[in-house]
Amino acid sequence: MALTPLSIGSARFRVGAWQGAADVAYLAVASAAATMAPWVLAALRDRLRDQGYRAVVTAAVGSRERDALIGDGFNVRSELVTLSRDLETEVPRLVNARGRTRRGRWRDLDVVLQVDAAAFDPFWRLDADGIHEARTATPSSRWRVNRGTEVQAYSITGRARSQGYVQRLAVAARSQGRGLGTLLVLDALTWLRRGGARTALVNTQPDNQRALDLYQRCGFCMAPDRLAVLYRSLR
Repeated sequence: MALTPLSIGSARFRVGAWQGAADVAYLAVASAAATMAPWVLAALRDRLRDQGYRAVVTAAVGSRERDALIGDGFNVRSELVTLSRDLETEVPRLVNARGRTRRGRWRDLDVVLQVDAAAFDPFWRLDADGIHEARTATPSSRWRVNRGTEVQAYSITGRARSQGYVQRLAVAARSQGRGLGTLLVLDALTWLRRGGARTALVNTQPDNQRALDLYQRCGFCMAPDRLAVLYRSLR
């Protein structure tokens, strides 16, 4: 199911099934950490139990949200490195980019999900709802795939005013090393810069050296703080 809004007091969340599992909730925090008082998190757990969930996995959260959730019994499942790029500096030009990428379409979804599954470990894979969430998380978004007879790579980029986000980038394992990742990242940065974004952010696992190298080649610099994905049993 798609993510649905959930409000408790002044706290705002979005909730859905994690990777399609009916008994594991996916929780996205949509308000500041200051709204997540202990009674709010206790009520949140009750709501999730009432919906039939036995456990909950969060979207990536910052340090303040992480601390509030850990105080409620959540454990860090994984960390993510954040990288940023100043878009007021020039982005390398793409030669004939229009002929090498195209807009993603919903009829591409099955193949895009196969690409995603081939590029990521099971914990990090997206299902159809995850793709939808990535595409709708910001007011403006861009979904691109490589041109050709077969989709081998895709990206989702978001923009909220002057802030840009490389929401998702996946290249099928068999197609890595062919420049598709660079093509899609530079396409994303060009689109963000043209739309008025001043900074682009992206995150990845600390041990994903191939992704770190790619982003740094494209001008990203590592930020000091890490994001965290947390887990909690509801039993």
